[in-house]
Amino acid sequence: MPIRVRALGTSETPPRRVARWLARATALAGVAWSAVASAQPAPTASTEQPSPAPEAVPEDAAENEPSGAEPAPGTPAGEAVEHVVARDGDDASTEEEGTDDEDEVPTLELKYGAKVQTDIRFRMEEMQTGGYYNRLVLKKGVERNLNLVGGKLEVKYGKVSAVVDMDLALAGYRMELESFRDLGDQAKVDPFWFDVRQAYLQVSDLFVKGLDLRVGQQIIAWGVGDQFNPTNNLNSPNIEDPLLFGRQLGNVMVRLDYWFTPEWSHSLVVVPLFKPAILPSSAYLGLTAVDRLPFEDAALRWRVGAEQAAAAGKVLGHPTIVGSATPVAPEPAFDNIQVGYRLAGTVLGQDVALSYYYGRSPVPLPYANHTHQDPTPTCNPDDPTQCTQGLLVTDVSLTYPRMHVYGLNVAGEIPLGDEAKALGYRFEGALVVPQRSTLKITQDALPLALPQPAGEYDYDDDGRPGGPEPVVVDSTPFLKWTLGLDYGIGDHLFINLQWVHGFVDEFGAGDALGMSDKEAVRESGVLSDAVTTLFDCALNRDGTHCAREVLRPRIADYLVLGVDVHMFQQHGLLRLFTIWDLDGYTEEFWNPLASGGAGERVRVHHSLFSKEGFSAVLFPQFSYNFGNGLELAAGALLQLGGSTCHATDEEIAANDDECPAVLRTANYTKFGDPATGGSVFFTRGSFNF
Repeated sequence: MPIRVRALGTSETPPRRVARWLARATALAGVAWSAVASAQPAPTASTEQPSPAPEAVPEDAAENEPSGAEPAPGTPAGEAVEHVVARDGDDASTEEEGTDDEDEVPTLELKYGAKVQTDIRFRMEEMQTGGYYNRLVLKKGVERNLNLVGGKLEVKYGKVSAVVDMDLALAGYRMELESFRDLGDQAKVDPFWFDVRQAYLQVSDLFVKGLDLRVGQQIIAWGVGDQFNPTNNLNSPNIEDPLLFGRQLGNVMVRLDYWFTPEWSHSLVVVPLFKPAILPSSAYLGLTAVDRLPFEDAALRWRVGAEQAAAAGKVLGHPTIVGSATPVAPEPAFDNIQVGYRLAGTVLGQDVALSYYYGRSPVPLPYANHTHQDPTPTCNPDDPTQCTQGLLVTDVSLTYPRMHVYGLNVAGEIPLGDEAKALGYRFEGALVVPQRSTLKITQDALPLALPQPAGEYDYDDDGRPGGPEPVVVDSTPFLKWTLGLDYGIGDHLFINLQWVHGFVDEFGAGDALGMSDKEAVRESGVLSDAVTTLFDCALNRDGTHCAREVLRPRIADYLVLGVDVHMFQQHGLLRLFTIWDLDGYTEEFWNPLASGGAGERVRVHHSLFSKEGFSAVLFPQFSYNFGNGLELAAGALLQLGGSTCHATDEEIAANDDECPAVLRTANYTKFGDPATGGSVFFTRGSFNF
């Protein structure tokens, strides 16, 4: 019996292969998590193309293949290399796959690949958030020193196959050592971990031809967009590493596929246990953003914002901080099982699919806040005369709301004539129907200068605690989509363009083209002085005349543009990948001179092209493939954000009509937010075989 050993290769066309590379190295950072108050961090990389062969390599093989692997000399690019080992006196032979001969003797097939990779990164600037009483700092310098040993093995015997895809990560010293005792903790001094992406068993043609069953740790990618996949919900995103944006977490699933024609299939997936998203390591900086109030009710936000500002003022001297943020994952119960269904096939040579998912949002939202007083004074180490009288400490509980997702995927190519290459296109859209989520606010007795009794917050201001809990996300359906085009010019230039409506961390009512009035708070405060804030707004329980907010759509739009330039006989690759935040930001505040001096709240929009509205990611990189699986790369991930000035007219005039740098902040922008981790420079070396 022959043992057939096949080295992992790729069957993608050159443009798709280039696009996959582009997607894999996509540099997005972008999920600035503000769970405290707002629950706010190559094309075809994750495409699963319908195939008439039920036993084809899994749809995520392209993502998991060792990058940079090359075929053996003399093998056409893109084709797999088969090594056949004779056994028990049989003649070595290579059998044609896809045969329908029921009498064929099963053969043992091995497909394998491995990689060794080292990654060193340097943070280019210090990132910090909060005041002197709750400051969090992300220092500049070495941000990451990661060494990776990984491999993938597929064993197949007849109709049964097993796949294992895992990495062993060895991190260089980067953890904080808090005591001498930590020097005896190997996990802190020399940390390492296993990342088991996939480990499953599959049986093809179960009971009837075309019926496949797969059980175990899996990654199921149904989307066709490049790294932005609103229909990929069966696996939660792993957004800890911005350079690997689009990566998903493996999860234990049961999957059943039935190919009822050579081109059309049904897929049913059951996910017993929910696994939440892994957030960026810098996301904890978002815990200081207590001003990003998540309520949909604007009047309630203004009132609470004015009360927070009054409590932090000189009279009361108790700023609000977050003491803890505790995620509460769904229990392992039958009611919390996730399910997905897909119908996929081809129409006139174009790939189409309809899908449905019932499960939960992978990024948490706050559902309960409880506040208590810490009467211990805190002083500014840079100015000992500046002190608090205590702190209002809020403990936040987070949940993962349920949702229904109805998906549509279409992908293919548009011929442009005999002399021109085809234009690749893909559309991935999702209609999301979320569970209505509210936030319960409670407190201990707060013996301030203006005492507050223990109990629930008076939401409707009727003089009695409680009332209808404020809505964080209502049940209004909203859309997310990715619309992309890719085109190759000659053998040296590849262009990838995408319109993305909805980032991975964006959730809640939104509508196409910014027509929804549902907005997310990115920054808030008051423009009034301490006395006015206390007596005119906080005590009157109406922050209309005091509150200032910076807002943006809950579901925003982004332009994603990638350009690859191949050089040095295809060994060198110069890549520039960018993401532009298109919607800008809106500043809303009370203008006492508006309406003929009667005063009203006004809105000022800051576009993408203004200092206050600019936010983008730039990802330049150069890599060189030395052949035989060895590749070296260097580049930078630049996360840029606009800024707003908090200086008075007198301070600006004293600074030659410029805003003083210390009074200009960029915390509210999508990519300028410190919680995204800031800009980094990286070098990477990898060897694949």
